[in-house]
Amino acid sequence: MDHERNDITADIDLRPIVGLLSNESEHVIEILTVGAIKKHRTLVDRAERLFQIAHGGGRGGDKEPSEAHVAYLEATIEMHAQMSALTTLLNILGRTPKV
Repeated sequence: MDHERNDITADIDLRPIVGLLSNESEHVIEILTVGAIKKHRTLVDRAERLFQIAHGGGRGGDKEPSEAHVAYLEATIEMHAQMSALTTLLNILGRTPKV
């Protein structure tokens, strides 16, 4: 099974995750993938809430960025970074599990 995983994950950017999970069972990878899906949903919700807070009144041109705007950007970066890990897990698993 390890050889098959390496073949299907050849284009994945997060090679450390591929290596870390190379000897793990499909069941373990599914557990991790389901957890990553749930975490991603939470991070998306958080980024959306922060976007609404930061941009509810519109952005003010050349002003200093607000704390709310910076918090939104940080949340969005975290969401996208975690999405890379989730995409890697989905590719390793080879399917989208039921959540």
